Amino acid sequence: MLTDIEIKEKLIATISNTDNMELLRELLMITEMEDEISGVYQLSPEEIIAVNEGIEQIEKGMFVTNEEANKLIDKCLGR
Repeated sequence: MLTDIEIKEKLIATISNTDNMELLRELLMITEMEDEISGVYQLSPEEIIAVNEGIEQIEKGMFVTNEEANKLIDKCLGR
């Protein structure tokens, strides 16, 4: 099994030595996806509204505990 450093070195060598533009574009796309994944997620306006509604419900005591939720689920599933 290769170490992290060995994998990186192998990738760098492959990228440096290739003229395959399709491969390079694919690698670039993968690295850009990684940047998006590791970045901070931006909530949509609809998601912000939903989060705020949830916070208001919690503040008003409109929630059930995990134990209560499990009991409700068991009841619905006939357990």
